[in-house]
Amino acid sequence: MHSSEAQTAPPANRTSPAEPLRVLQIVLNLDRAGAQEVVRTLTDYLQTEGCTVTVCAFRDGPMRAELEKLGVSVKILRRPRYDVFLLPLFLWELRRIRLELAQLVNDYRIEVVQTHLLEVLDFVALSLLRNTSAKVVLWTIHNVNFLPAAPQKLLRARRAAYRWLYRWLVKWASGFVAVSDEVQRAILRQLGTSVEGKIFTIANGVDIRRYSRPGDKIALCRELNLPDTCRLAVTVGRLTEQKGHTHLIEAAADILARHPDTRFLFVGDGELREALQAQVKHAGLTEHIHFLGNRPDVPDLLAAADLFILPSLWEGLSVALLEAMAAGRPIVATAVSGSTQVMVDGATGLLVPPADSKSLARAVCTLLDAPERAVAMGQAARQRVALHYSAQKQAREHVALYRRLLAPQRLAREEGK
Repeated sequence: MHSSEAQTAPPANRTSPAEPLRVLQIVLNLDRAGAQEVVRTLTDYLQTEGCTVTVCAFRDGPMRAELEKLGVSVKILRRPRYDVFLLPLFLWELRRIRLELAQLVNDYRIEVVQTHLLEVLDFVALSLLRNTSAKVVLWTIHNVNFLPAAPQKLLRARRAAYRWLYRWLVKWASGFVAVSDEVQRAILRQLGTSVEGKIFTIANGVDIRRYSRPGDKIALCRELNLPDTCRLAVTVGRLTEQKGHTHLIEAAADILARHPDTRFLFVGDGELREALQAQVKHAGLTEHIHFLGNRPDVPDLLAAADLFILPSLWEGLSVALLEAMAAGRPIVATAVSGSTQVMVDGATGLLVPPADSKSLARAVCTLLDAPERAVAMGQAARQRVALHYSAQKQAREHVALYRRLLAPQRLAREEGK
């Protein structure tokens, strides 16, 4: 249930082709990661709902090619180099970004601006779009810990400064899109009563069609030089503290004691790669745990997997989890925000406490010990995600929200003619 301060998205109404909505999706970079996959999928399905969508980022990346295949115009702006603690340079960068964004918005006659994973300077710039064609500015919050990180020695002071600045900025936002119920509650906790009535919960969605393909496990095993008969346990996510890989590595030894034919595939890259590889080497698990880096073929990897594991310490609503459910994989995930909303423990997979390698190992072994039960859970997971977390549902709820927030602006414009 949603709290009284937050709102669910309004009922979805199909967009009229005669009134295309012009939407700008802004994301920090076009790397291959969860929020960027949300932008790609949402953009695709917004177009099927009659929207004209442009995507803007502050750093290029592999997701650009996938967006352009969808016929989307992609614009790259220079990334900010300074933050609020270097005030003169901050103000100079603010002016530059504001001018570049305003020109982009006006050139494409954008009505709705929606942001993902932006930093404080970008939010300030967005607050200054009042004299452009944009009438609605939405901030999408993807995680429960969404305030910018900072060096430990400055953490308390900087987070306090960011919190104050965000609370000042929220008055310029049309609203916040929270990707899960827990994210909605986190926004209220961190930004206070100033956001009451401005939070709209729209869950992430997944393109079910991309995850309906049969898997070729033998081909994947031969590509990776693994035994054809091994059991493949896949995890997908950035190699960062949040994703909890270190606890999965700890659990792997216990899993291998009972199922020595298991191989673990870590899909993704990040700042902890060298540290995690060192942990694997120290544990003597290099033949069993394989780091694949970023891969464009995640649907194929999931289709070939025997099991999906999500050991995250916190989440908003994991895109990788939705993808694994759409692929019909048996799942073991930690009981963190988003995952507890999406999964039904014991029915669509197994949930375990975060940072508990022993519980994680036991749950994985439970599914490996009972393959028929595991397959049934995977099928139930696919049915649940298709019913409640499809990309089409996500897009339609967004369009309904855009129209709801634009309605007063459009009415005023019509009355002024």
